Amino acid sequence: MGGKPLTALQMVSWPREELSFEILSEVIKGGSSIMEEAGCTIIGGHSIDDKEPKYGFAVTGLVGKRIYKKSDIQENDSLYLTKPLGSGIIATAIKKGLATQDQIQNITKVMTTLNVNGLKVADFYNANGVTDITGFGLLGHLSEMLINENLAAEIYANNVPVVGDAEDFLASGIFSSGSKRNLEAIKDDIGYEKEFEDKVKIFADAQTSGGLLISIPDNVIVDSKFVLDKYGIKVWKIGKITKRYNHKINIINI
Repeated sequence: MGGKPLTALQMVSWPREELSFEILSEVIKGGSSIMEEAGCTIIGGHSIDDKEPKYGFAVTGLVGKRIYKKSDIQENDSLYLTKPLGSGIIATAIKKGLATQDQIQNITKVMTTLNVNGLKVADFYNANGVTDITGFGLLGHLSEMLINENLAAEIYANNVPVVGDAEDFLASGIFSSGSKRNLEAIKDDIGYEKEFEDKVKIFADAQTSGGLLISIPDNVIVDSKFVLDKYGIKVWKIGKITKRYNHKINIINI
């Protein structure tokens, strides 16, 4: 984590007989906009006719002096999250035709926000470890940070940010199959009270373009207002690295 993108090749698979090129044009415009925001130049690409639409990039970049490894966490580090959870739940609601236009716009804004400023926050506060929260959810990616068998983590259940309406959708039974697999895979490594069952599901929710989970030394004071003013993003302190527990990840209330 921490490389700088320079150039990209654009990859497109498109069902030309089923989806119009006008839609493809909007997809390409969106991708180009994000690449421009990231300071990455699109230098070419490849397209094929395919029954399923696919779109993405092969990116070339540079590795600087400071590269973050997810496993470089230390005991007593504080854990900070840079985006709210719940995009998997909202995306599932969209697929089922249950989400409003406002809900779609809100989650789109979350997912299209780049993590470049999150890395700047990690740099500023001299973070130890960083990982992004994507398909394995918060719990899955946090477990990957806890490679050291002597370390565990506590998550402050009520401090973890959640996108608007995700909890309501979850209560109505909206929970993707991928998120269910995440929960099944991690269940033996987490400890929590019954009151946090729904929270744990959200923490296992498979994210699309989620935020960063940043491990910062506990003696460093993170000023969330300063971060918002300087970098334009929110950060939430959601937990701590510790040796206190038998389980790898422990959901608690503070």
